[in-house]
Amino acid sequence: MSSKKFCITFAGAVGSSKTPISNYLSTKLNLPIFNNDAIRSEVIEDLGFFDNAEYLKRRNVRLGEILIAGNSFICDVSVDREWKGFKEKLIAFNYDFFIISLDLSKELLIKLYQAKNYLESLERIDELIEAHNKFLNEYSVDVNLHITDAESLNRMQFSYDEIKKYL
Repeated sequence: MSSKKFCITFAGAVGSSKTPISNYLSTKLNLPIFNNDAIRSEVIEDLGFFDNAEYLKRRNVRLGEILIAGNSFICDVSVDREWKGFKEKLIAFNYDFFIISLDLSKELLIKLYQAKNYLESLERIDELIEAHNKFLNEYSVDVNLHITDAESLNRMQFSYDEIKKYL
């Protein structure tokens, strides 16, 4: 493994396969995962409801601890809406980054949402796709890997192979 500090992270709509890829890469590369959804669940379990302010507080403290420790990690989040600030934090702590962009078609996302029973995301699909496209328009130069419908069935190994080349 490389001696440089790096963060592997994702851009893509809800339910586009960030967590499965994160878990696969974590096992293959022996890297810890920082997972937003786990913190959301923790807040709901602790408070009995979701409190965004508490979630943001916990998320920011935990991410800060990771960055201060200086270990490479996988950030299982979509950076679509927060990339500018997140990139600034990574750079401030001398991290390199590898962004996997999940550029899936609306048709494939619909199939995924139906299979996962992501009804709320299905209702917001156009908004989610638009947010991802906005990210790509602004920050495509920062993306290391694009996964499209053509690579979706082999997304785990494809991601791993490209990260190994990067390292």
